[in-house]
Amino acid sequence: MHLLVCFIVMTALSVITSCTDQFEKYNIDKTQLMEVGPKSLAAMFSYSLSTGSNWLSTDNYSRMSSSIANHFCGYAACGQTNQEVNIMRTGWQNSGFNGIYSKAYPALRNIMDISGTENPAYHVALIWKVFLLHRMTDLWGPVPYTQAGSGDEFVAYESQKDIYYMMFEDLNVATTALTAEIGKNPNLNVFGTGDMIYQGQVSKWLKFGNSLRLRLAIRISNIDPVKAQAEAEAAIKGSLLETNDDALLDVTALTSDGNGMPRMDSFHQDVMSANMESVLKGYNDPRMEEFFSPVKYHSNFEAENYPEELKPNEGGYHGMANGFYPDYINYFRSFSSYGPRFVDGNQFVTPINIMNAAETYFLKAEGAWRGWNMGGNAQEFYEKGIEVSIKQWKGSTYPQTTINDYINSLNTPIAPDNFPYNDPPLTDIPVKFSTNKEKQYEQIITQKWLALWPISFEAWAEYRRTRLPKIYAKKYSLNDNVSVSSGRIVTRLPYTDDEKAAQPEEIEKAIALLGGPDSEITPLWWDVNPN
Repeated sequence: MHLLVCFIVMTALSVITSCTDQFEKYNIDKTQLMEVGPKSLAAMFSYSLSTGSNWLSTDNYSRMSSSIANHFCGYAACGQTNQEVNIMRTGWQNSGFNGIYSKAYPALRNIMDISGTENPAYHVALIWKVFLLHRMTDLWGPVPYTQAGSGDEFVAYESQKDIYYMMFEDLNVATTALTAEIGKNPNLNVFGTGDMIYQGQVSKWLKFGNSLRLRLAIRISNIDPVKAQAEAEAAIKGSLLETNDDALLDVTALTSDGNGMPRMDSFHQDVMSANMESVLKGYNDPRMEEFFSPVKYHSNFEAENYPEELKPNEGGYHGMANGFYPDYINYFRSFSSYGPRFVDGNQFVTPINIMNAAETYFLKAEGAWRGWNMGGNAQEFYEKGIEVSIKQWKGSTYPQTTINDYINSLNTPIAPDNFPYNDPPLTDIPVKFSTNKEKQYEQIITQKWLALWPISFEAWAEYRRTRLPKIYAKKYSLNDNVSVSSGRIVTRLPYTDDEKAAQPEEIEKAIALLGGPDSEITPLWWDVNPN
């Protein structure tokens, strides 16, 4: 089912906790709409949260996160070798594209149409709308925004610049309205248990909305700096994500899909990248043992033709080169898989990270670095972001003295043990904030990259925007557009097969708005880097 799906409407459901598996059972035509009450709105919202997060759940983690963003951003090497050598599989991406436009967003649009603009539910839904569709435009460029979920036969694509301006307006409308409502009722709650992220706490959705606005402002800072500064300074006037429980999706409420990362443990599809090894080991980073696991013994180590250089990897933390030659898949288990909380069996235990609180401090750090009024200076936001990130993974009682030692460390990244490539250290920057402005920027983005983990779609967007951190180029490519010798990277996803078949004329218009061919090397509007 592609995005031209008919307008989804749901009748009242009696049990909110089972809404995610009953939603489609109750789909009916719009003309048959019965009375819709608060429980139905909560069920629709729960459905939108569930389907809107399926790139991170067991439903689509392999096709979207693992095979696309995890290695393009430099976090992991992917056992799907076609993706590692830059072969684009647009058919695989149909499910990711359609999941948002034919499931998550239509449910959300119904909430907004039914509740009306005076209802706080409308404004919470509006924030989630921006979250869903900013990921879509940051992957494909021009996408449907205004007409998305309308049920029209043909749905227009809009330019990325126009979409960003509309997202800023939607966030302004939503946060302004919710600020007023919370002023009247600080404990305001909408959707209740149907909200698997905040359990209906509107004050937290307000923080999320302001933080999302700040994220989007920084995203356009290289292409539209005046607008970016205005939006960033407006965003920080409100409350932002500050603590590490501020944006986690409760997977125990999901009925069929859980956290997709533990499934990768059972598939053994993702392993630590050489980038991560260089930085985490070099910095003696306490998060390494949370992000990844020591290499486990496997029988291949005993094979006579197995590389002697890889046998000592057992029991240690080791990262694999991105773009490895396809036959090196035989050595995949010689590198570190995900950390202990992401082992197989934790699908319904470990929550899904939607947005990490530490990100907001690095966003403010970059804004301050640019000379914007962020309410503080770049160094203090940078150091606070590191502290919040470490406590996210090590716990709130992790010794502050140890965190301070890390923040003030002059250690630098090391050369990874990524046989057979033997790369040099990733970069020469330490953690301790530099007096050199150019190095400060690299430090902010590099630590932000670590703090974003495992939200790889955001890390990939930031890498495309900044070309930082200085991740290793892929070693091998079977895609002439992004050959190793060209120095290019994948900057977007080509349009999906379903959309090309369903509305070819709109896709042609979208390509014109893109300003380049429908190619994986065409930069998006906010990406000003040569490719």
